Amino acid sequence: MTWTSSEVRYLEEHAGDGAVAIAEALGKTVRAVEVQASKYGLSLRRRWICPRCGRQTFKPLSSRTGWCVSCTREQRASEIAEQVRAMEEEVKREDRVNKERQRLYSRKYRAKRQIDEKFSRSDNQGTEEE
Repeated sequence: MTWTSSEVRYLEEHAGDGAVAIAEALGKTVRAVEVQASKYGLSLRRRWICPRCGRQTFKPLSSRTGWCVSCTREQRASEIAEQVRAMEEEVKREDRVNKERQRLYSRKYRAKRQIDEKFSRSDNQGTEEE
């Protein structure tokens, strides 16, 4: 079985698609594609191209993001960083609320103590006059 120059060019351009995909596209057997690729020194190892960074990878793209492992990790790291920022903001807000609440309790305690002192002074003065 002979190969035309256009079939060889297709093999070179699509070697990263894998032997099965090339065989189906050209109407050849997988073994014939493997032999021809070996003859031209082409690797038929399946490759994917990340749409975000354009890098070729031998690992399948993430089903969640459709990106390579590196881009997916970067995305996840930025999501986690955003969650951390939100949590830190919540902690700050809680601290402000707690400090304000504590300040109010302190004011209440001082005011109550002042009232108690005034009443005990007036009670002491009333008993002294009698």
